[in-house]
Amino acid sequence: GGGVGGGDGDHARPRGGARRLGTLKRERVTVRRDRVLADADVLMRHHARHKSVLEVLFTDEEGFGGAVTKEFYNKAAEALQLRSENTATMMWVPDEDGDEGPEHLWQTRGLFPHPLPRGSPESELARRRFRFIGRLVGKALLDGHILPLPLNPAFVRVAILRETLTEEDLPAVYDDRCAGGAVARWLRGAVLDVRRHRECERRVFKVGSSGDCADDEDDASGALRMGLGDEDEAADAAAVDTHLEQLSYLSYACPVSRVPLTAEIFEGDADDENDSPATRAARRLARRVDAGEHEVHVGNVEQYLADVVRYWFADGVAAQVEGFREGLSEIFPVDALKAFGAEEITELVCGKDAIEWTREELRRSVLPGFQYTAESPPYLWLIDLLVDMPDDERRGFLEFVAVCPRLPPGGLAALPRGPIRVNRMDPVDKLPEGRTCSQELRLPAYGSKEELARKLRLALQWRNHLGIQ
Repeated sequence: GGGVGGGDGDHARPRGGARRLGTLKRERVTVRRDRVLADADVLMRHHARHKSVLEVLFTDEEGFGGAVTKEFYNKAAEALQLRSENTATMMWVPDEDGDEGPEHLWQTRGLFPHPLPRGSPESELARRRFRFIGRLVGKALLDGHILPLPLNPAFVRVAILRETLTEEDLPAVYDDRCAGGAVARWLRGAVLDVRRHRECERRVFKVGSSGDCADDEDDASGALRMGLGDEDEAADAAAVDTHLEQLSYLSYACPVSRVPLTAEIFEGDADDENDSPATRAARRLARRVDAGEHEVHVGNVEQYLADVVRYWFADGVAAQVEGFREGLSEIFPVDALKAFGAEEITELVCGKDAIEWTREELRRSVLPGFQYTAESPPYLWLIDLLVDMPDDERRGFLEFVAVCPRLPPGGLAALPRGPIRVNRMDPVDKLPEGRTCSQELRLPAYGSKEELARKLRLALQWRNHLGIQ
């Protein structure tokens, strides 16, 4: 409640003349669980500039309070990772599974915006979605919640810290699990070989080797091979020959979306007013490639890599970055986060990526409760199982008892509701139950560690069907 004689948000003046603030004003809203993303978008548009604490309920469900609000952020983050959502609104760089993969995207490095042609309808749609994500991130952070959306720290560097990503940052975003990652790795290798060979060429010419550098592809290949005497240089020459052959399969376009990277193609006359700009440009590029133009070759591969980097990390994500900043700035100034590094900001917003804990940490943060002691066999067996759990089961356990599939900064000890309590429950043939409002695990006194492991695993497996209690 509020201060003396007042409700929420009222002020009171206690003895001594000092002014004491009442509790923060809260706004309670209802969203539909099966339309959580659409409702969250409307909610954030109307609530973003409010300073009151947001409390969310789900339609036709009785639960309310902090645990349900946490689940709202969990479900919103989960929906933003749906493969179907990413197809409808191109938000994130696809993973290697394409449209036919599992229900959710999975990037080992985290989510990074899908590059899109500036000014295209797809880009404007993504801009609006990232404005919503910015609002969601800001509101979760302001109200002390975690949004378990696995953002790539590289996105934080671009969107919040205003850093410029370079060729050296490609592996941090586009790894082999990521669409375009294998091409990016190979392309960097090709450019590295070309640069190394150019240095070899300079060394050869410097000591007086004969021959002139030619501009066209065939002469360039021959020049690079001239005078290479030792085994390393011979190997480099062979690598260039291999890359020359493979480069002939590339057109001057984005390796992920096939959007042309040459402005004159993209700005050409429209073929069909019903097509998007990207579709028209891709069609024009295909015609020019068929005619032998706009291919990637040893003479332009370095510039091609530079253009890919600029499209992936700057031009192609500019609208998304600006949309995110616009949404976040409706909650608080974006520059307020500049005191932190990218990894720190990612952890503050999204929680820890890996679920890490030790036996000692578990003994301090998972405590015996009703009818259990620190020496009760079921409690000790539980600690053993938690120590040995793989990461996905650890996430499941945290969601089961605390609605928090990612750890907040500070780990287990920083769970907002304090330690997890393990209380005894009867009868012994029941599955364990999670009470998220009280951050409690209700655990029957099973007769063996094996039985406990089997039934706990079953409870975690079916947690999404048993409901939040």
